[in-house]
Amino acid sequence: MTRIVLASHSRELRMSLFLALDALEDASIVATASSTAELISYCKVLRPDVVIIESGLPGRGLDATIDQLTTYMGQGRILIVDGEDAREAARNHANVEEFVDLSHLIQAVP
Repeated sequence: MTRIVLASHSRELRMSLFLALDALEDASIVATASSTAELISYCKVLRPDVVIIESGLPGRGLDATIDQLTTYMGQGRILIVDGEDAREAARNHANVEEFVDLSHLIQAVP
């Protein structure tokens, strides 16, 4: 079972992702966060396999957040829903992928 933490600040995106991910047999959303502080604390405790982050999440910058997440997640995957800082973050970190299309993001979850 792939354990997922979903971090989103927009209700519509969170609901869309939640419904799509919930339909996957081998995936389980273990937490949802609406800020980088929540995201970091969930990942510290839960050690998810995949984190999905909506770019522009309130709190710390995306690069600093990802640096901290990789400390807790090891080789876990970080999938970012596109935004202006997502492309740069994906270039700076090996286990980070950027997505513009939600259907491609859902297909990328193991």
